[in-house]
Amino acid sequence: MTAVALTRMIGLFTNLFIYHRVSFQFVKAYPNGLGWGIIVVPAIGGLLIGLMARFGSDKIRGHGIPEAMEAILTGKSVIAPKVAVLKPISAAISIGSGGPFGAEGPIIMTGGSIGSVMGQFLYLSAAERKILLLAGAAAGMCATFNAPIASVLFVTELLAFEMRPRSVMPIALASGAAGFIRINILGGGAIFPSAAQPLLNAQGMAVGLLFGVVGPAVAYLLTKLIYKSEDWFAKLPLHWMYWPAIGGLAVGLGGFAVPQVLGVGYDTIQGLAVGHVALALALKILLVKTIIWVVALGSGTSGGILAPVLIIGGTLGEAMGMLFHAPDPAVWSILGMAAVFAGVTRSPFTAILFLLELTHDMQMLLPLTIACMLAYGLSALALSRSILTEKIARRNRLITRDYGIDPLALYTLAELALEPPVLVSETMTFSELIRRQAGEAAPAEGFLVVSADDRLIGYIKHAELWKWVYSERASYARLGDHCAWPLTTIASRQTASEALTMLLAVPEQLLAVVDEQHCPMGIVTASMLLRIRERTAEEEHSRERYLTFSWMRRLVRWRKLAIHSMREAEREGE
Repeated sequence: MTAVALTRMIGLFTNLFIYHRVSFQFVKAYPNGLGWGIIVVPAIGGLLIGLMARFGSDKIRGHGIPEAMEAILTGKSVIAPKVAVLKPISAAISIGSGGPFGAEGPIIMTGGSIGSVMGQFLYLSAAERKILLLAGAAAGMCATFNAPIASVLFVTELLAFEMRPRSVMPIALASGAAGFIRINILGGGAIFPSAAQPLLNAQGMAVGLLFGVVGPAVAYLLTKLIYKSEDWFAKLPLHWMYWPAIGGLAVGLGGFAVPQVLGVGYDTIQGLAVGHVALALALKILLVKTIIWVVALGSGTSGGILAPVLIIGGTLGEAMGMLFHAPDPAVWSILGMAAVFAGVTRSPFTAILFLLELTHDMQMLLPLTIACMLAYGLSALALSRSILTEKIARRNRLITRDYGIDPLALYTLAELALEPPVLVSETMTFSELIRRQAGEAAPAEGFLVVSADDRLIGYIKHAELWKWVYSERASYARLGDHCAWPLTTIASRQTASEALTMLLAVPEQLLAVVDEQHCPMGIVTASMLLRIRERTAEEEHSRERYLTFSWMRRLVRWRKLAIHSMREAEREGE
């Protein structure tokens, strides 16, 4: 419902700003009869957004995804309710006044905000509240693009920072529910239907490889340009409230020169998906759309990045296809969209499924896979951070999206080389223990004190023991009366990861490992657990060879010996 409301609001503001009428019908921002007047319309929209950000919430600035990331990572997934209201309104004003943005970023932020607000009314942990935020974000994206699987992958790859049943299942259910409601309200089918016919031969795969290189190159250029634009605006002797208006002037100038760059441009994406955009127009849109999008986004206005990225990648692909006389330029357009998308977002699986769900063209699966995966790898090599994470990094909050299995979760405590425990009876006196340990090395972690039935009572540190050496009470003071508080125990079948979590909560910073009969097996400390990471580091960096081609060397040596023997025999025969 929120996606429908946002679409209606975009239609309302487009009609108000461009056509000076009241209507909720979703219309294009061109052709219009404003003439030179179109230059100031986006500037007026930018000024309104600046006022909303200044006196409402500055969280509405930008495309929304970094703000959602930041809320998840550092804000306990708490988003202010006013953001859920102001973000879609500001996005509708921005796009309705001609801004070259998509609705997907704001709707993801808005859906996430609604999920977060709902979670704030309940007694939930930050992890549980994050799941509601992500479910709202996935539902919003699915409702916008009718892409339920890509929405789940996008939120999981980009925002979840985990892939576990507790998070993936609610996200998928929310996306599926949003898709079901969307079909019944707006209808189903592909948003940008296409019937592109890729060549499934070496030539066709070479095209996929080509875009696997071109895509990350464009993503690199866009990332650098956007943050150069932000740096330029930061140097202006004006309050940031006025920056979106300046960015709006650039949008207006671009829209006057090439009207097709105004607004979300879904009609342009549809034309690219079927290969019906002329070469000259594709080049104009590519150049002007890139410039005004970079300037406008750098000014801090509100709007999404996915639709502009699809247009930039698609126009580039269409132009390349025509220049290389491709039999079906639509194939090149779709590959350009996906490769640039994968390079910009670093979400290759999302890029593949997103374009398949947008176009319903399953024949593109193989070349899309090649292009997106190569684009993802090269983008990761060329850029330490993407468009989506650079803004967070500039606030000194580093973020990584390289996920791996925690090595501590792969080992149970029974597998670790625990030192055998030194057990002492609770009835033993300190004098007896001192005499017993005379001349022997004391255990580093101390002594485990047990009862007559081998029940663990506590422990005594080695340093504490020597305090009793010169004590007059050592001869009658029993260990059971003076040992430390009972040790926290952990079963040997539990993992090292669980043990490390428990260690964070116990004051003594060590755990007693017990077997199924609750008999002590040893003591585990954080330093012991962290040795597992040494093994992981060794596996990452230590190179070994287990198989060699020594048999080939022996074969060559035998051949040389045979040739030498034959030559010797020939000489003797002569």
